[in-house]
Amino acid sequence: YENLGPDRAAALAAEQRRLGVDLGLRGRVLVAPEGINGTVQGSAAAVSAYEASVEAALCAATGSSSSLGGGVAVDWKRSAAGTDEAIFPDFAVKEVPELVGFGLHGRQVAGGRQIEPLDVKAEAGTRLSPEEFHRLLGETPREDLRLVDVRNTFEYEVGHFDGALDPGMTHTAQWPRFVDSRLEDLRGKRVMLYCTGGIRCEKASAYLNRRLRETDTTTAADVGGDSAGSRQTTAIAAAEFAEGSAGGVFQLEGGIHRYLEAFPDGGRFRGANFVFDRRAQMRPEAATENSAAGASDASASAVVGRCSECRAPWDTHHGGRVCCVCRALVLVCDACDGSSQHGEYYCAEHAELRGVYFHFIDRFDAPALEEQAAGLRRLLAKEVGPKRKNRRNTLRKKIEQVEARLQDIAVADAEAAAAEVATAPSEVSCTVAPAAPPSRRCRSCE
Repeated sequence: YENLGPDRAAALAAEQRRLGVDLGLRGRVLVAPEGINGTVQGSAAAVSAYEASVEAALCAATGSSSSLGGGVAVDWKRSAAGTDEAIFPDFAVKEVPELVGFGLHGRQVAGGRQIEPLDVKAEAGTRLSPEEFHRLLGETPREDLRLVDVRNTFEYEVGHFDGALDPGMTHTAQWPRFVDSRLEDLRGKRVMLYCTGGIRCEKASAYLNRRLRETDTTTAADVGGDSAGSRQTTAIAAAEFAEGSAGGVFQLEGGIHRYLEAFPDGGRFRGANFVFDRRAQMRPEAATENSAAGASDASASAVVGRCSECRAPWDTHHGGRVCCVCRALVLVCDACDGSSQHGEYYCAEHAELRGVYFHFIDRFDAPALEEQAAGLRRLLAKEVGPKRKNRRNTLRKKIEQVEARLQDIAVADAEAAAAEVATAPSEVSCTVAPAAPPSRRCRSCE
């Protein structure tokens, strides 16, 4: 994170595109007024040249010195691609408003004043090295600890720290909703956050710190987010950490990636670290070595994921196996996918819709659709309260689609019956039935 501003961010994005071409890189890079984040793939020489160029560009943009002891700190994380093939199809640079979007832009607080942007440097939680994070997990009594995975549920499912809480997110914009619903449970506890590489934790901890401060009745904090108060809160948390106090918001510096470098046997992490490229996941070094040697280490190579259909151990996501409601990735084993007639699956949030909600409804006959409509209405009747508005809208929309399809079937049946009556017995009528829709279609790409 670095305060670049719109103009310098645009210049940095243009420089990124040039570097991608000149160095023959592949990858995905996000550039925002608040900094830069991404993953690039290339030869060792090309990657080193890229790192040097980015650091020089950031120093120039911020007016920092790149000499020893100065410059902009970039948290580079290197890993082997594990294949000679490209893990990205091309090199793409995207200019975005935020590196991690919480959907706060334009939102207002009481009184009509807009929410101030999060200041990561002033408001983020106390950063812990992998060794400090590991030690604190072991030393903190369970009743005083709140270990929270800041990633999406589909990432959590394939690997997470022992005892970690899954906020149930399908995208990061849902983090404020989780925080606001759990504030009192988190208040006064030692809250330890982690994510893939640390970038999401910076924003997540900043938002949590701000909300704890705003809702603390013992202080008179400014609702908009006072940076001086934010720095004081962070300083207090650091002091509490040094003194061994239970309270405070902390984050794993460098994320799971750095932790697994420090603890090749996996430490307190179980399963695999989900990554957003063709590798799909990265396992602890010990698990990789054991796999290559044909050995087995329960702690390093354990499969923590479960197939959503049969509950068998499974931790490999497939791009075409997504929730038919929200399109979030869903763990489905090869056996279940191979035997499925329709290929429509459900994430944990929408599991209760199994059997009554289908995305592709044109393959069902009228009796099946009537049964689905009845089931959807029963579920809709249970959805009450302001917090269930989105679910009610989802169910109503699907009910309307099913009813419209039933009406189309009724009209087609009536027209077919009329045509049959109108055809004289002596006449020969040749009709061609419309082609039936395929039994399986891809919800991911449609």
